[in-house]
Amino acid sequence: MNHTNDLTIEEISSVFDGLRRDGVEIVAAGPVVLALHFSVPLPKGHRPTVVLNRALKDMTIAHDLSQFDVTIADDPISQATAIAEKYFIEPWRLISTAEGCVALKSTTIADIDAGRLRMKTEPRKWLRGRVDRILKMALWSSQTGLQPTRDFIRAAKRDAGHILSLDRNVWREHFNSMLVAFKSSVGLQLLFDCGVLQMMLHEVCAMHRFHESCAVHHKDIWDHTLQVVDKCPPTLAVRWTALMHDTGKVWTRTVNNKGKVHFFRHEELGASLMRGAAARFALSQDLTDRICYVIGNHARANVYSTQWTDSAVRRLIRDMGPHLDDVIAFSRSDYTTKRAWRIKEVNELGQELVKRIDQVRELDARVPPLPKGLGNALMTATGHGPGRWLGDIQQWLEAEVEAGRLLGGLQAVEYVQYVQRTNPQLLEAA
Repeated sequence: MNHTNDLTIEEISSVFDGLRRDGVEIVAAGPVVLALHFSVPLPKGHRPTVVLNRALKDMTIAHDLSQFDVTIADDPISQATAIAEKYFIEPWRLISTAEGCVALKSTTIADIDAGRLRMKTEPRKWLRGRVDRILKMALWSSQTGLQPTRDFIRAAKRDAGHILSLDRNVWREHFNSMLVAFKSSVGLQLLFDCGVLQMMLHEVCAMHRFHESCAVHHKDIWDHTLQVVDKCPPTLAVRWTALMHDTGKVWTRTVNNKGKVHFFRHEELGASLMRGAAARFALSQDLTDRICYVIGNHARANVYSTQWTDSAVRRLIRDMGPHLDDVIAFSRSDYTTKRAWRIKEVNELGQELVKRIDQVRELDARVPPLPKGLGNALMTATGHGPGRWLGDIQQWLEAEVEAGRLLGGLQAVEYVQYVQRTNPQLLEAA
């Protein structure tokens, strides 16, 4: 078995049922997963694996080609096809479910390259009385990166309104699974094309082509949202945040007299809209609160700069509380620029912020070497009032502890005696 880093063997096994039978090889590269079925005995010890990476338009043959009686073409796709056609019954076959309702039984290389998912069952017949299967198809599309053909979309559009009669627990189960899948943007786009997403999340659909309604140019927040969803870590809180984080912009857009576009307080409105969506999907209260907090506060981490002091980082840690990791995870994915220098800058800032947070947490976790009340003990011993001299003495004592010449955690009076005994000049300077 061969696979890329995009999908683990465990993930493949959980998505594609029944593939661990004799004579089946699982092949994965990015969003495309294929099952190749052997038709003839192969040379002993050789089980060929063809890995297709659609994004890179590249084929890799993961075995010794000299073992096969096949004329190898210069083009890698033709090369892989030649081997598949000679040694496999159904060269390009995708089995997505135990039901066997979805299969690339007759799909060509061109279909796979175009991201098309063909059905062996007529779509209208397959969907009749089973509107939940639209959500299933969206889930499979998100797991494979492949979209069904227009026939399926046309059939699904007829029944889109029936999604409102479906149990909301079914909504939640399928939609959440789709949202954390490898290529969730493909499933979201499919639901939109079928008219189902409009019934489930009209707040999200309102972003579609929203930028075209403004005389002043601003980014396409629908496209931005789909990209960010795919980039975020596959956890429900962060993916829901990505999906809903810009929904508030539809109702907060303003253009000033200089032609600059603003979306003041869109974070707060987005969090409010999320509560409505959460009720619709019957999400748990804990998950809803977690998502809404990140949506409402996601801009905090975005303004980080190298000029931040440790105190500023500490405030961020304190203010974000248990939501800090979610906020950081989302913030590091919330960009869609294609400019290489900007991508590099955003990534470096994100890495530095995580490093600074770890450093401040480590520093704050240390037990203070000197006790509280030391300043008062020093002033009592010398008869002098507050002043810079107290800081100088405490700094010297901390250095002594750090050097191992003095134990930490002693009583204040013991440190006063240590100063009197080893460096009385510091007391005289008071």
